[in-house]
Amino acid sequence: MPELRELTPGNVKEFVIAAGLFDDGAEVRADELGGGVSNVVLRVRSSERCVVVKQSLPKLRVAADWPFDQRRTFVERDCLALLGRLVPGAVPDVLHCDEASFALVISCVPAGGALWKDELVGGKFDADAAARAGELLGRIHRLASTDEAARERFADQTVLIQGRTDPYHVAAAAAHPELAAAIEVELERLLATRRTLTLGDYSPKNIFVYPERVVAIDFEVAHWGDPGFDVAFCLTHLTLKSIRFDARHLTAAQSFWGAYRGTGADALCDEEGLVRELGCLLLARIDGKSPVEYIEAEETKDTVRALAARLIAGPGRTVSEALHAVATVAAGKRLTPRV
Repeated sequence: MPELRELTPGNVKEFVIAAGLFDDGAEVRADELGGGVSNVVLRVRSSERCVVVKQSLPKLRVAADWPFDQRRTFVERDCLALLGRLVPGAVPDVLHCDEASFALVISCVPAGGALWKDELVGGKFDADAAARAGELLGRIHRLASTDEAARERFADQTVLIQGRTDPYHVAAAAAHPELAAAIEVELERLLATRRTLTLGDYSPKNIFVYPERVVAIDFEVAHWGDPGFDVAFCLTHLTLKSIRFDARHLTAAQSFWGAYRGTGADALCDEEGLVRELGCLLLARIDGKSPVEYIEAEETKDTVRALAARLIAGPGRTVSEALHAVATVAAGKRLTPRV
């Protein structure tokens, strides 16, 4: 079997022309985008068109051993097609998929937007942007929940296990034996919860904000599962930034959760489970296979570990209570022991 060709800025022009996306004589420019650890991501442009080519890698670019089935490309393709019907204009369009090379071609996001992560890190705390992100997620969860075809298509949990629970939950439990039993209980609950399309990577780094809307990208971890996972995943990023950079990130977290609840999608969530999941994900981003790059000080890591342990192992609580605990930590205060 011939070795799979990895696409590069040097050879992607041939690929997109062969796919019929550009004329043979078109002047095409290609540059590499931040594909993270899991994909080659290339933007290809001419004077008339802009596309993004995304090719999945068989093994992620991290220090730990992290294999990931390349068929996740097809999961993303089908998720984009579904979302294009459910929430038109909120995701890129699928233009081409080459199954042999695990390469997906989608439209570029519209001009005039800003990556939500860049806005937050730059100190712009737009409550409306956070609310739109929460409202979009809630609409997706609510609309997909009654789609029987989607339930069948995304029933396979391989992407969830390989892309999230093994490198996050299992790795965090191995690093913290004192929490392993509680993490295992949450993991069992998560895997058993099958209520709607769950996107798997809904976070500020995958959301573009515009004056009147948001556009989301990156759906290779989509599966039929627990909508609370998506909420917890986004809140994890906002929580970590509030502790490391600026407590005002919590205003975004509160707006996000409030707007999500406003759609009625919170009725699909187990709120206590969501809070425990937030704890697991916080711990995983410190001691799992994909630690966040911006928390390096051991003191800050210990702060996150203590907060995560409280959320994982404590008695039932609400998201509002969890965010209050985060606010306490972000303000530099110690959490009082639970009774």
